[in-house]
Amino acid sequence: MEQQQYQNACILWPKARNAAGYGITWHNNHWEYAHRAAVQASPAEVVRHKCDNPSCVNPEHLIKGTAKENMEDMVAKGRQAKGEQAGNSKLTSAEVLAIRAAQGCMSSREAAKIWGISKTNVLDIWRGYIWKHL
Repeated sequence: MEQQQYQNACILWPKARNAAGYGITWHNNHWEYAHRAAVQASPAEVVRHKCDNPSCVNPEHLIKGTAKENMEDMVAKGRQAKGEQAGNSKLTSAEVLAIRAAQGCMSSREAAKIWGISKTNVLDIWRGYIWKHL
């Protein structure tokens, strides 16, 4: 377990949490994430959990950074939405595999019409630019 690399264990927020498990608290006349309050983050700062535990408020497990660093951390740890999990996905994994199987049997324009996507999307699937995880 990754959090065992830290000298001190996670300190779990004992009060209210949102649906994603992040602690929330009333701070400076507005609701704020408890982990942000724990390190006195400014509104411009992003606070990341090194321990990947959203309810942890241990300052040793929290690091201030940028939105870019937060996104890079998410990708490095494989937590980004892929494929059907992405909110804007129009296709299922099975449909993408069928589109790949159709390569060479029909034009990208025909495939786009069948699956209700753009010709560019079909070509991107065939070239492996998108849906790389399949």
